Order: sequence, then structure tokens, then C-alpha cells
Amino acid sequence: MPFSKPFSEACARNQQPIAAILETCLSRPCRVLEIGSGTGQHAVFMARLMPHLQWQPTDLAEAIPAIELWRKDANLPNLAAPLELDVNQSPWPVDSTAKGTKREKNDAEESGYDAVFTANTVHFVGWSTVENLFRGAAEVLKEGGQLLVYGPFNENGSYTSTGNAQLDSWLKARDPDSGIKDRSAVIALAAGYGLEHEHTNALPANNELLVFRKI
Repeated sequence: MPFSKPFSEACARNQQPIAAILETCLSRPCRVLEIGSGTGQHAVFMARLMPHLQWQPTDLAEAIPAIELWRKDANLPNLAAPLELDVNQSPWPVDSTAKGTKREKNDAEESGYDAVFTANTVHFVGWSTVENLFRGAAEVLKEGGQLLVYGPFNENGSYTSTGNAQLDSWLKARDPDSGIKDRSAVIALAAGYGLEHEHTNALPANNELLVFRKI
């Protein structure tokens, strides 16, 4: 039986609000490394909407076949084949020496990615994995590059909605180490890796998109 493309209702709902932020943050041609691409829907949607981006999806081994189905079906020249990546690996098995996009015609090229994007990953994993996500992102980003993190966050130790509280209970029931993280703790963690918090963008369904820049 042929393997059919998986479909995430959540991705279908949130991809347009996320894209509206990315279109502002990533308005120039650049290379984007996506962590935890899941079904591959975000990768296809963003690459199609923003052809000036070179989009590199990644995920754990079991997710790669689904992402590849979405990629092949879309047939977009700016969407690369998915790479297997566990953020707990060190160093990440990605081409961190790849050339970044020239901002100006005569600028020297810098190694690394212009942006790292991840959606709905941080609350599904434990804190040590979040630390490794930010460590790895800081390593592969070029100077001035952006880390964009989408998902639900707590505020000063409190849930921002009843729905988020229910989600957190469900997450902890399946994995006690997982759960919604506090925004201030994530921002402090990022700072420790040289990633400065620039913006918190409020998005539908009590989600946020945090924007960090490598300094």
C-alpha cells in the first residue's frame, strides 16, 4: 500500500499567521534551517509563499518519509530534501559551513544559516533538549542571523489560557519532562548562547512567535 501524505490540522490553521511574521523577518533572500519539520506542511507552504528563501527541512528519522512526500509533490526549486536531525546531537549534522546569502553585491560571504525556524517543538520536549536546540541554533547561525520559535509559552509561571493549561496536562501525562515553557526562562536561555530576544509576536490560539538574533 502506498504511503499517503500525513496532514496536520494545526499546521493548516497556523501556517498563514506564522508566514505573515516570517515575511517581515525574512524579507531578503536567505537560507532557512527548519527544526522539527513534522509533516512537512510548513516547509512547503513557506517555500511556496516566499520563493526568495532557500528552505532546509529537518526532523527525526521517522518523520523524513512524510516530509519527502510533501516535498516531491510540491516540486519547489527552493525546498531542499529533508535531513535527519536530532537536536541532541553535537555538532548538528548539517552543512554549517554553507555560504550565507550576500546582503550586498560586494559583501564577503559568511558561513552558516541566515535563520533557524521551529514550530511546536519546545513544549513537546524536556528542558535539556530545549537547551540543545538553542545551543545548536547558535552554532549554525551566521552573525546577525535569526532564530524564530513558534508555540505556546507561559508568562511568569502562569498559563495564558485554559486551553494551554489543558495542553500542558496532556503533555506531562505522556512525558513528565515535557510541557509548556516559561517565556522568560526561554529568553534567558537564549541570551546565554548569544541570542538576543527582539520580539514576541502574539498569534491566534494563545501561541507566540519569539524572534531572537545572534549577536
